[in-house]
Amino acid sequence: MLPKVSVPMDFGRHLIGSPTHSNLKLNTSEGGEVRASSVILSFNSPVIDHMTTTLHMTSVDMLEFSKAAVQLLVDAAYSGTAEGITRELFRDINKMANVFEMSWLAEKCAEYFTEVADSVKTPSYTELLYLFEEAGFIYEKLKIKDYLNLTIKKIEIMKWKQEFIDRYLENADRLSTQKLDMVIELAGSEVNCIVQTLTNQLSVLLKVQGPSLPVSSEYLLDNCCLYFCKKSDRVLFNRLFDVLG
Repeated sequence: MLPKVSVPMDFGRHLIGSPTHSNLKLNTSEGGEVRASSVILSFNSPVIDHMTTTLHMTSVDMLEFSKAAVQLLVDAAYSGTAEGITRELFRDINKMANVFEMSWLAEKCAEYFTEVADSVKTPSYTELLYLFEEAGFIYEKLKIKDYLNLTIKKIEIMKWKQEFIDRYLENADRLSTQKLDMVIELAGSEVNCIVQTLTNQLSVLLKVQGPSLPVSSEYLLDNCCLYFCKKSDRVLFNRLFDVLG
């Protein structure tokens, strides 16, 4: 058991890459390799502490993560700071921080995501899509919903639900049911946003391919509370069923 050390702590960036101290090999994607001190990483991560102290591992496979992300994780552990997080590295570094139970780094990742969300001042599909996709990944892989809640609130504040859902469902058949569930959650009681999009899409699509509904459309209709649409916009509700025939 390691002595109690409060992290984050600045152990010294000058130790990074030191042949003397770097006794732990971290194997990354595409055959990459990052060397680090098992002691410094163990102070930051109880998971790595167990791997090295109890299981006596000298090599850890991090094959799903890029070398750049793993190096950033090591830099953070050594320096006690989360400098260097970028949009490209956020997904990997946030997942590693949670998987390896580096709680302070996970908090820094949450702060970074909030800063990115706060930086979006005007509606932009590209910016909001980044937030929505990253939030979805975190919810699916880590079962953490805070990021999705923040993203939905951001879209709501911008009053951009309809526009976002229109764009996001353009290729709905490529979306997983988990992504479709996220759209349903985004719509909330404003089911009209989904119904409007589907009605517009199906009015064209069904004329071309016949009465068979796309799987994604069927899933959304089965899982949406259409009562909200019927209650708030009877004209749209009737139009949907006119299209469906």
